[in-house]
Amino acid sequence: MLRILRRYGLFAGGSALGAVVDYVATLGAVGLFGLSSAVALGLAMLISATGVFFWHEHITFGAAGTRGKPRRYIAFMLWSGVVFALRAAMLAGFQTLGLPLPVALAAAIAIASVINYMLSSWAIFRLRG
Repeated sequence: MLRILRRYGLFAGGSALGAVVDYVATLGAVGLFGLSSAVALGLAMLISATGVFFWHEHITFGAAGTRGKPRRYIAFMLWSGVVFALRAAMLAGFQTLGLPLPVALAAAIAIASVINYMLSSWAIFRLRG
């Protein structure tokens, strides 16, 4: 259990870096360029997902140097697309409920992070001893 909590802490750290990029880039793209929040979030996630993959590959799961890196990268990027869809749906739902964009975005990112960890540790990086 402690190992899972420790790894979640590392995962959350890497995801937090990506989430900061997502958050700032999304708000900036909406405010500066007038993009819809979903489009802006999608563009931000394309940038942040690659950086987060390398964080998880090297730090969270210690998979660097092991076989299967291309498979893990492709799986992570595809999964990031699913995470985007989850975030975008939650973001739209929270905004429909009347939450301001900064609050709705933070909530969508936080909830998706927990779901992301569960699938990433189970199917993409597979926890190792």
